[in-house]
Amino acid sequence: MFYIVFAVALFIASVITHIFFCRRVVKTGLHAKAFIFTAIIFFGVYALSVLALWHSPVLDPRSLWGLPFRITAGLIFLLLVPVYLCFYVLTQLTSPSKKILLSISQRGALSRADILAGIQEEHFIMTRLNDLCASGCVARTNDKHSLTSEGQKIAAILNLMQSILGRNVGG
Repeated sequence: MFYIVFAVALFIASVITHIFFCRRVVKTGLHAKAFIFTAIIFFGVYALSVLALWHSPVLDPRSLWGLPFRITAGLIFLLLVPVYLCFYVLTQLTSPSKKILLSISQRGALSRADILAGIQEEHFIMTRLNDLCASGCVARTNDKHSLTSEGQKIAAILNLMQSILGRNVGG
């Protein structure tokens, strides 16, 4: 169990390091390569620590603390890397759904015309707006669209992710 906690802690440390890097670098765009490099370094720390603890009397490999979890913990670390990258890329994308949710979140209830005026470059906004209404993220009342509690939660998470990574709305 120690190895799993250790691997997850090192993964969290690599994410925190990446977030600090993203907030310090002025260059816009994705910093996925920087995260992969950081994750490789922290995975190396994990691998070296496992090798150092291999013959250590502190964690006996024949106990529940040792043998079966060494490789599993490393695999958990490696599998968390693409999961983080998926969510990290989400902060950079400017999908129509994201634009609609953030627009309604910032300006309150909007009419269909207001939404279309705010998002002029997209041709399939109406389809996406209907999808958001059907999924329950946006509610339509009296020709105005507002966020439901589900939509407010999603918009809050999007805003939180973007503020943590130091990004403006939509990128």
